[in-house]
Amino acid sequence: MTLKAGEVRAYLLANGVTKAQYDKAEGRGLSGLQELAESVNCTLKDEETVRMAVAAASAEKKATTSEAALTPLTAEERKRFAAAFEHFDKDKSGELDVKEFRSAMLDSGMCPYPYEQEELFKTADMDGSGTITFEEYCHFIQVYRAKQSWWERMMESMTDKFMPKPSYLTKTAASAAELH
Repeated sequence: MTLKAGEVRAYLLANGVTKAQYDKAEGRGLSGLQELAESVNCTLKDEETVRMAVAAASAEKKATTSEAALTPLTAEERKRFAAAFEHFDKDKSGELDVKEFRSAMLDSGMCPYPYEQEELFKTADMDGSGTITFEEYCHFIQVYRAKQSWWERMMESMTDKFMPKPSYLTKTAASAAELH
């Protein structure tokens, strides 16, 4: 299998080549691109290495973009999520297991499809421990919100506004926020 033009371009740009340099070398064909690659101490001869480097650069860019796009939780939101976290931490371990996480997620206004829930748990479990800490939970909420469509955000906002507040929010919100 040969490298695609987009892979070569992404690889060279990730290795410090400018767009102008790439455009000029591309006009000379594959030999021009190989010479350009060699000028920045890399090669196009190992396709697997090129593809791995492009995939890694793409993943890093997505992670950076995603983190930058996260909206911080307000103090009021942290209080609500702390109360939900404490309420659904049935074994009082200070962490949520899969079942506890599902309940807290739904109660916190998130409406994922059932088939999405296992994958969402894996996303939230940043350290791979099999449980979710409060900080992981808050980070997950930020990531989840960043990926939502405007329609999903509106529906969750309406649900939150018009549905009765859970009893644990009025009783324990202040104490739960102090714990976290």
